[in-house]
Parts: sequence; C-alpha cells; structure tokens
Amino acid sequence: MTGMANIKDVARLAGVSIATVSHVTRGTKFVSEPLRKRVYDAIEALGYEVNPVASGLKSKNTRVIGIVLSNLNSVFFPPVVRGIEDVVSKRGYRLTFCNTDFSDTREREVVRMLRGSWIDGIILDSVADFKNTEYVRFLARLGGPKKRIPVVSLERKVDRAPILSVRIDNYEGSRLAVRHLVACGCRRLVHIAGPAFCSMANDRLCGFKDQVQQAGLTVGPKAIAKGDFSPERGYAAMQQLLHDNPDLDGVLSANDQMAIGALKVLAEQGRRVPDNVKIVGFDNIFVSSLVEPPLTTIDVPRYEMGRAAAELLLERLADPEAKLQDVLLPIRLVVRRSTVSTARTEWDLQSW
Repeated sequence: MTGMANIKDVARLAGVSIATVSHVTRGTKFVSEPLRKRVYDAIEALGYEVNPVASGLKSKNTRVIGIVLSNLNSVFFPPVVRGIEDVVSKRGYRLTFCNTDFSDTREREVVRMLRGSWIDGIILDSVADFKNTEYVRFLARLGGPKKRIPVVSLERKVDRAPILSVRIDNYEGSRLAVRHLVACGCRRLVHIAGPAFCSMANDRLCGFKDQVQQAGLTVGPKAIAKGDFSPERGYAAMQQLLHDNPDLDGVLSANDQMAIGALKVLAEQGRRVPDNVKIVGFDNIFVSSLVEPPLTTIDVPRYEMGRAAAELLLERLADPEAKLQDVLLPIRLVVRRSTVSTARTEWDLQSW
C-alpha cells in the first residue's frame, strides 16, 4: 500500500483515533510511548508519508526550529545541540542550522532568512551588540501579525526586551577560577581573553580583574592578551604573555581551546605545569580531559543549556503569553592536574 495510505488507514491499523495520529506526527500533544510506537509501526507498515508543507499551511506552523550558531565547527556546541534535539524531536520538530562565523552582519541576514522561511522559532547564539536597540526590537517582534516567531538567546541575557534566555554567570566563573589559582599559591596572574566584541568574553575578563584585585594582587599592564577562542590564538597569546611577564605563575584562559594552545607553548619553553605555571580553562570541552596535563576548567552544563533553551521555546510556542524567563544555569570548578599535581582525572571518552 506504499504511497496510497492516508491518516485514517494509520489510525485504523494502530487502533487509535485520527487525532492521536495527528498529535504523534505533529508533536502537538503528549502521547504515551506505547501509543506512539503503535502509530509509528503503522506508519512504517503502510508507507504513510506526512506532508509537512501541507500541514504547515493549514496550521501556519512548519514544525521547524532554526538554530543560529556563531561557529558550527566549535567543539563547544555538539552537547548543546544534542540537548535541543532530545527535547524537540519528541514533539515532532525538526532543526535547521545556520552559521554566522562570528559576524553580526551575517547573523542579521540569517535571522531575516529564517523569518521568511515559515520557521516556528529560533534559538540564537548571538554575537550582535545588544545595545543596538533597533536590532533587539527586531528580534522581539520577529514574525508577522498572524504568526510570531519567539527567540531564545543562548549564553546571553537581553536586557529590556521580551526575549527568553539561557546562560551561565561568566563573571562569577572567572572569579571562581581566580580564587582557585590564588589558593594554589599563584601571585602573578595573567589572562588570555576572548574577542572584545563578545560580551561573554568581556564578562570573563571583568571577573578576572575584579577577583585578582580582591585577592590583594595587581593586574599588570601587560597581563591581558587578546585571543579569539581558537587554539592558535591561545598559542600566540601565551607566547606574548611569557615575553611580557616572564615570572608569571598563573593563567586563566577564556576558553579551553585557547588554554590548550597555551599548554603547548609552556611545554615548548620548558615551563612545567603545574610546578612552574598553573593554568585554568573555561567550558570543560571533552578535549580538556585528554591533554597532558589534563586541564582544570570551569564546567559549563552545555547539554542542560540546550535542553533548557528548547523547553523555553516550546513553552512559548504553546503559550505566547507564557512568563518571560532568564534561566541561569549552575557552573562548577573541575580540578585536574594543570593546577593540582595530585588531582585525579578521568578521560572523557563518551563525548566524542
């Protein structure tokens, strides 16, 4: 019966109502796992195919969510995306991905393209300047009079705008890292910062400076080196920091990838880690447990970030008047041998 079956045939074979079949295929209402299995078994047996375009034209919903990321190649995002997918797939949604390459111009182009593509919602890792109130208003009012397109911001809160957000406290994460370095005996601290246009990187930089000063130490005039979140820039920044601060003994990197580049320089120049120099990263990507020595880092709950973003978006799609939320996820310090030689480290062999 391939290609000829209709929704009534599926309902009859599965022993359920037509409405139940519709809810399963469109994800519009919770259906128990046993019933979902019966429906999908019937769909496969009959060769029934759902027409998402026709369904979307009727409901004005396409069951598609746009994911806009600053760098699709980054090892930071796979757990985030998995968290999103695990939530939305159970509700019958599909994902479409767009990359901005850290360009706010490209970001605006992508968001406008998604707006014109009957997208139902957007999860956005923005690099734009949210002080630009015109762009913020554009995001808050995305869509048309008959269909609003809600936006969830990843990693950043959008002040004074009705936009949902899921993030961590980057400022406090840096403070936590500096407190650990100081407790380990470091007194001449330096920082490999992220790009200046990135608010997340700026929060981490401010946290570093404030906590160093709170510890009664000084942030030297050449204690900050700018990076771009890549291992290559971490490598170059560490070279510059060693040249300008030959007696440095503690390093905080704005992310793990730059910290890994820094570790390579330290090894090449004979600086033993953690005996001579201690280093802390940020994000806890899987590679941080595999390098030598394993990297102490600030853990960002990326999978939970993805799940929370998806749940917020689905809640807003179900109820456009749902309460506006800014979800702040917890962070934690993961101590490894780049700061404590006796720390026990287990390889993360399941995240890749």
